[in-house]
Amino acid sequence: MHYKKSLIRFAIVFTTCAVIILGSSPLNPAKCAEQVYDITPCVAATMTVLVQSPEITIFTMDAKGIIRSNIESKIFDNCTVHVQGTQVIEGTNRTVNAYMKYLDPDGDYVIFRFTQNPGETTATTTILAGTGKWKGITGGGKATTITQGRPVAAGTLQFCNNHKGKFTLPK
Repeated sequence: MHYKKSLIRFAIVFTTCAVIILGSSPLNPAKCAEQVYDITPCVAATMTVLVQSPEITIFTMDAKGIIRSNIESKIFDNCTVHVQGTQVIEGTNRTVNAYMKYLDPDGDYVIFRFTQNPGETTATTTILAGTGKWKGITGGGKATTITQGRPVAAGTLQFCNNHKGKFTLPK
């Protein structure tokens, strides 16, 4: 009889611990709802050219702008964006490596890595980190240039991208 009571107590304690542990786990689907984003960041950039020739052009860019959301959830809407990166153009091939900071109106931010390899017309984005309400964010997506205007001044770029992807946030 004493054995059965001990076994029942152990089962209750084990089940309670399992519920607590699994309930707070990041693997719990209720804690990690995947969300989508579809945004249009538009920026103005200044360029610093390392080399410019018919064979190869290499420059860094420092861009700043604002984001508009294209979906009802308004994820990242009215965030400001700061981008720093490098571009290498060899003939018609373009390589871009950049980092983007999306700063929301509350002062919290998300950092993305932006990579476009030669021959690709879209870039791959990967979420690296977040602060405040974005802490623990993971995910990424694709970005495509949708318009690029004539430079308003020498050494500048003005353009808009469409950036779509998915992310998860721990609760």
